[in-house]
Amino acid sequence: MRSKIIISLIVSFFLTSCFGLFDSESDRIIDKYIVLWIDLEENRCISEQFEKNSAGSSVIVPPYVFAAGHNEEFIIAKQHPSEDFNTTNYFIIDMHRKIKKNGEKVFGPLTRKQFDSLRTELRIRDIKFDLKYPEQPF
Repeated sequence: MRSKIIISLIVSFFLTSCFGLFDSESDRIIDKYIVLWIDLEENRCISEQFEKNSAGSSVIVPPYVFAAGHNEEFIIAKQHPSEDFNTTNYFIIDMHRKIKKNGEKVFGPLTRKQFDSLRTELRIRDIKFDLKYPEQPF
């Protein structure tokens, strides 16, 4: 009887242990755009889902994203490049591709000065960074 319990515990451990290795979390920004991390929080990025609420998505702002905000037209984000938490990059995402600059929807990485200048040019005034995460994930 005792050996059956031990064997059951070992089998249970192996069957569930893989699930403990992978973790993830996401927050919806708007529509198909999410702040997402998989495995480690320092992988937090902005992804665009292929379809709203689908499991598939593509990264449009690489890790480590620590702040984001939006209105009906644009998403703004603050990001530290991987493993360089002394540098802050800024991104602007044109969700409807209204601005025709190189055919892109994502502007960045930008310095603070470039970001402020582009915000003025695009008339983005009322967006605040309302999704906030730790500036350093550890």
